[in-house]
This record gives sequence, C-alpha cells and structure tokens, in this order.
Amino acid sequence: MQRSCHKRDTCEKTSCDELSDVMNLTHKFSNNLKLALLILTAMPLGLQADDWPIFRGPNQNGISTETDFITEGTPKILWKAVVGLGHSSFTVADGLAYVTGHDGENAGTVFCFDAVSGSEKWKYEYENPLDPNSYAGGTTGAVTIHNGVAYHLARRGLLSALDAKTGELKWKTHLQKDHEIKGPTWGFTGAPVPMGENLLLAAGEAGTIVKMADGSIVSKTKKEAGYSTPYLFEKGGEKLALVSYKTGYKCIVPATGKVYWEAKWMTRYGVNATEPIVSGDYIFISTGYGKGATLLKWGGPGTGDYEEVWKSRDMKNQMNAAVLVDGFLYAIDGNERHPETGIKCMEMVSGKTKWIDKSTAHGAMTVAGKHLLVVTEKGKFQIAPVSTEGYKPTLEIQSVPGKVWTVPVLANGIVYLRNENGHVAAIDLRK
Repeated sequence: MQRSCHKRDTCEKTSCDELSDVMNLTHKFSNNLKLALLILTAMPLGLQADDWPIFRGPNQNGISTETDFITEGTPKILWKAVVGLGHSSFTVADGLAYVTGHDGENAGTVFCFDAVSGSEKWKYEYENPLDPNSYAGGTTGAVTIHNGVAYHLARRGLLSALDAKTGELKWKTHLQKDHEIKGPTWGFTGAPVPMGENLLLAAGEAGTIVKMADGSIVSKTKKEAGYSTPYLFEKGGEKLALVSYKTGYKCIVPATGKVYWEAKWMTRYGVNATEPIVSGDYIFISTGYGKGATLLKWGGPGTGDYEEVWKSRDMKNQMNAAVLVDGFLYAIDGNERHPETGIKCMEMVSGKTKWIDKSTAHGAMTVAGKHLLVVTEKGKFQIAPVSTEGYKPTLEIQSVPGKVWTVPVLANGIVYLRNENGHVAAIDLRK
C-alpha cells in the first residue's frame, strides 16, 4: 500500500488521537443527527420510524437503526414478484415498497407494492430504451419518497414526480431534451436527494437542482455526471454535498454552486459509481475497475484544500459503496466476474485489510444494528455479525436466482431484494 500526500499539503502520520476522534461515539452521533435533519426536514409524519425512503437510507450511510429482527435460522419469504430488467434497489415508506424495472423493449416502469402483502398498488410506465452496454440493461436509479411524492430519474433523463399513494403524475421534465444536460455513458443512475424545497440530482459535473413543486431548474451543470447519489453533509456550519462526475468527485455548496475542492479520480471507462463516506474530517472514496480507494482529510470551509492520507488498491468498490461501522469499512471488494471478489473488512484510518470472504462473489450488502445483511451474487440472503474477525453467517435463505448486484433493504422487519432479471422477494425477519 502506498501512502502519498496531496500536492498542496504535507501528509502527516495519523496519530492514535486522530483514530480515537474518528471512533468517538458522541461525535458520530452528532454527525448522524445533522445529516438526518438535512434529509428529513419536512418528511411526512406518516413515515414509520424504520422506513427506508431514499437510497442508502435516511442517513445516506447504508445503515438501518433496526435491531429487533431475526438473525438466526431460516426465515420465510413473504412474497415475490417480477418487475423486469434492472438493478435499482427498493425504497420503502408509509407501508409501501417501490422498485423499478424494464420490459426488455422500450419501456421502464416504477412499481408500487404493499410492503407486507406484495399486492401491486400502482405502476407508472415511461418510454426508455433498454440500453444494454456490457450488461443486460434496464433500470438503475432508486425511487425517492418525500412528503408523499415519489421522485424518479430514468436513465435517459426523464425526471418524474408521482403521488406516492396513487401513482398519479404530478409533473415531469427531461434533463437531456428540455435542459441540454449531458447523460453519462450508462445513463443517469443517482437517486434524487431532497434538500429543503428542492431536489439535488446527480446530473452534470457539479449536480443539478430542481424545484420539488414543478421540476423547474434552479441551477444546473451540463457535463457528464458520475453514477453515485449526491451525499449531503454539514461542516463548519455549511450545508455541503459530495457529487461524482466522470473524472472525479467534488465538494460543493448546493445553495450557491460554490466548489470547495475536487478530487481527480479517473477510473477505467470513467465510472465513479459509489458514494463517499464522511467521518469527522475524513472522506473515504473507493471505486472499481482496479482503481482502488483513497482516504482524504479536510478540516472544512476556511481550512484550504484536502490532504491525501493514503491511497491503495486493497479496496475496490465497483457498484456499491462501503458501510462504516466503529472505524471499520465493510464492502464488496472487486469487480463482477473476478474470482478474487468478495466481502471485505478494512480499518478506515490505516487502510489495513482485516479479512475477505470470497463466498459472496460480487453480491451486495448493508448493515442493520450490529449485523451485516448480505446477498450473494447467486441470490443467497445471509445475516452475519459485524466483526473484524471474519464473516460467519448465522442465517441463510435462497431468495432470488442470480445475478444479484443490488443492495438488500431492511424496512420495518422485512428485507427486500431483486436480481438483474427483475425477480424480487420480500423476506420476513419480524419476530
């Protein structure tokens, strides 16, 4: 592993005190609370405490706060459905579950199911080519639920606002056709992020902002975006966001468009698909295609540029971002179809790998409480304790056929999964 410094700063060896700061529980709670307030301001009162209304959850960190669920044995599958081609994950709010799929010809669909029974409540179809490109094609971006409205950004750039309960179209606009915002090679993928009365979109090299009320443009950038969902955080009293673009990541002030810094990060094919992780002054970035990971350190507005703490190819997150628990990163490391790919644990501050388990192949994972919720690439759903000692599942069930690259979602005791061909399953973990 090679350690290096940003050209404008001198890299200093991380001290034990800094490691302690990162893992300080009070500090982490404060950061999570600020992020929750940023995203959940004006969130509808009907939402249940353990809903999952946005990609990577209410705190955008891939961690569910649920703890009272089955972690051993063999659970039952509540319901199954087929929604069509794609890799978009579920979102769940107010008793309803949302996911998207493609018919394999020229139409994408947003589906809404009863979260418990699986009965279809409504669906919204829109025109969009299949667009296969080194994979089967289909839908990729998750639906975002906010204040009773379902927002969806399709791969070609159609942004739709739908009544979350009925599916009635409130408004729509097309980023490429109406606003000349260039689409990424594999299509728009990041989920819309609520921000006050606006939505922050993964569109353009520094994001695009539209009004929730009618979809009109507040501000835009036109060059090619990355594939991650914008990540909101607060530092130095300012509301900031990290957005990806084709050749790197930027730290922006969404309200003004100011760019505090940009980290050049060019992967093969120009794919930056994962969300950064922020913990204290540290920012972790990792992508696939052999690129690897880096840990940056930034004191916030008024402190100048970031410094690079370390850079390594020991963690390579191709499709989904890592999850940070007590100073350690858990993630699927490696590219799909690569024999060395598997779930890995790494200490964030040092960049040292603790373990890797290749049995999952290029599956996906999330965290709930002190447990890893994992789906293998072949569709086996597993639960294992969060541990720096190794991966030891205590629960397993075959959920859907492979291939599975999509993160499982836990909401109100039920896990929702899907595969590439659109087979979805809801697994009952309620006690």
